Amino acid sequence: MLSYKAPDRRQRLVAVNILVTLAKHSVTKKSEILADVTEEDEENGFFENMNTLKSHLKGLSEFKEFCSSLSRFGLSKNEAKVYICLAKFGDQKAHNVSRSLSLHRTETYKILRRLEEKGLAVRILEKPIKFAAVPIDKALENLIQEKKQRIMGLEGEKQKILNSWGIFAVPTKDSDVFDEFIQVLKGRNQIHIKVNEIIENAKDEVLIAASDDNLLQMFYSGALDSLSEKSNRIETHLLTDLSTRSSYIVKKLKLGEDKFFCVDFKELPSFVISQNHLLLFLNNESSNGKNGKRALWTNQKDLVNILKTSFFTLSGNKRTLKVVT
Repeated sequence: MLSYKAPDRRQRLVAVNILVTLAKHSVTKKSEILADVTEEDEENGFFENMNTLKSHLKGLSEFKEFCSSLSRFGLSKNEAKVYICLAKFGDQKAHNVSRSLSLHRTETYKILRRLEEKGLAVRILEKPIKFAAVPIDKALENLIQEKKQRIMGLEGEKQKILNSWGIFAVPTKDSDVFDEFIQVLKGRNQIHIKVNEIIENAKDEVLIAASDDNLLQMFYSGALDSLSEKSNRIETHLLTDLSTRSSYIVKKLKLGEDKFFCVDFKELPSFVISQNHLLLFLNNESSNGKNGKRALWTNQKDLVNILKTSFFTLSGNKRTLKVVT
């Protein structure tokens, strides 16, 4: 049997102080504090289990990352938590999941039913009933198939609407036929859809000026997927930061050295120009989040000409970007 030596008064006070300090900091900062404390008090033997606690904190950080990743597949924050709990600890009673995650028992039962309906969890017919997670590869595939089915359903509804729309609607014009127009787009997804549309429809040229942060977001959203192919047929130029991230993306886009320029992008706006149309990013991603991000889509001649002139003026001050290998 393992022996246990109760901590003395000093050790208890030290432990309390550490816990109070940890509560005030982020997971990263907590790990740094624990590292310092462990080194200082290693000789006393009191913190011999500190590595276990540090491992737990690292697990918390990874837990948050997994929750964030699963949310991109359409799971709510609590649905992701419950799925990860089942995946990590095996089949569980709803009561245990509720207590482990500090969720209300009724809410936990609802979440477990939703996960079951989504094909992410199975119900084990025992007494009491338990729930188990479906393997992650199968779970993700089920979520993807659900999205695909929803898109197919929307395509069907689209055709039904188009077939009957003319009965009562006045014919409307596409924005391209107006002399001048302005449209405000909200949300990263809508903006990136527009970027992809601009590149796909470009006939003469595409000019992209983007900070490495905006460039990275567009790249991983798939908005730039056709840029390399387009650059072989039309004038294509990219203006971005001189940074490792930009270097990585340029390499992935497979753009020739004559297609991109690098400048100090601090305080400069990000924008895309094509066919005398402009998509101007209005705010900073980091301060507004993906749903607060906005962009202006317009064919206002003066604004387009000013930014087009600025683009080529800045490209004249280009610096060499070393493409990472």
